[in-house]
Amino acid sequence: MPKAKPWTSLLILFGAGTLTGIMGTGLYLDDSAGTCQGERGPVAQREQVMKRLVHELSLTATQQADIDPIVKRVHLAILELRFAHQAEVEDILTRGITDISTTLSPDQQDELAELYGRLQYCWQRSRTYIAEAKKTLSSQHRQINRPRQKESHVDREQSVSDAQAL
Repeated sequence: MPKAKPWTSLLILFGAGTLTGIMGTGLYLDDSAGTCQGERGPVAQREQVMKRLVHELSLTATQQADIDPIVKRVHLAILELRFAHQAEVEDILTRGITDISTTLSPDQQDELAELYGRLQYCWQRSRTYIAEAKKTLSSQHRQINRPRQKESHVDREQSVSDAQAL
């Protein structure tokens, strides 16, 4: 029987590790359930993409500054595409929830309504994010594409004489 003791200890250790993993995963999922992709919604999604790009590609600070507006623009375009069909998605989901509700108890129906309410809240946060991001991007676009003031003839002559003096 002396050989059984090490195997028993290993089996207990393995079981404890498995249970710890299960409990940790359960706590993580409970904590993140119903939170719209984290507490900050779409903003957190975009930031996660940037973190991954920075980490995986070892981006410099300059590259990060150049890439961040592109990621914002692409993320916004994807959300806009998703929300272009949102009315259809909501109609389908509402019909499905109505069908599901007929098989549930009153308490379960209340819980389902609460889940659907949280989902609608997440959608509203995404809509708000899209509207704000559009405003930010359009103002940045206007600043980038703002026409430069035309140089006067005197300014050009001064620039030429300054360059010749060097």
